[in-house]
Amino acid sequence: MRKFFEIQGRFDCPFIVEVSLNHNCRDEIIPILESLKYIYSQTDLCTTIMDSIAQDVNKTSSSRRGRPGMDYWQILVLSAVRLGCNLDYDKLQDLAEQHRALRQIMGVGDWNPDNQFDWRRINDNIHKVQPDTIREISQWIAEAGHLLVPEAPKAVRGDSFVVPTNIHYPTDSSLIGDGLRKLLEIAPTLAKLVHEGGWRQYKHLEAVFMNYFIIIT
Repeated sequence: MRKFFEIQGRFDCPFIVEVSLNHNCRDEIIPILESLKYIYSQTDLCTTIMDSIAQDVNKTSSSRRGRPGMDYWQILVLSAVRLGCNLDYDKLQDLAEQHRALRQIMGVGDWNPDNQFDWRRINDNIHKVQPDTIREISQWIAEAGHLLVPEAPKAVRGDSFVVPTNIHYPTDSSLIGDGLRKLLEIAPTLAKLVHEGGWRQYKHLEAVFMNYFIIIT
């Protein structure tokens, strides 16, 4: 037995759209949770997404029979957090059980600590949502975002950081050295193909080249 989400309000949990988030925090989970709040506030969009998830989760079963299962909304929230934060299921379980704002957006109150989310349970439910459904949901959310902020596609935020490398600077001498090194490597093979001699001492030539190259550089 499953439902879209818990309609009945709780004293120990605010309404999803009223969940307080720290927008000064730079963690990637904050914009994800804020986006989920917006999706929940848009009835048509939320219903469309829930219907799409329901078709995958209860593809061969009835949502009105059996023991209570994870809500479709909770499946969406956990799927979004896992993909958006690139989490494994152990980390996702810890957040689902300990992160207060995440639990409130899932509709889980403070007076219900026994409502646990084992990683196997999360895995079984999230894997029911098909890749095509995820792509459709992503497209719907992107379209909703463009309607909300039409100017957003014209700007992008980037960040940079220093990466240590061992790539040498391509000076003239190094480029010449690379060319000669490759020439001495393939010339003996080409000489055999065209039956030309004169490359018996190519190993010696490589050693001579390296000595001069070290002096130059």
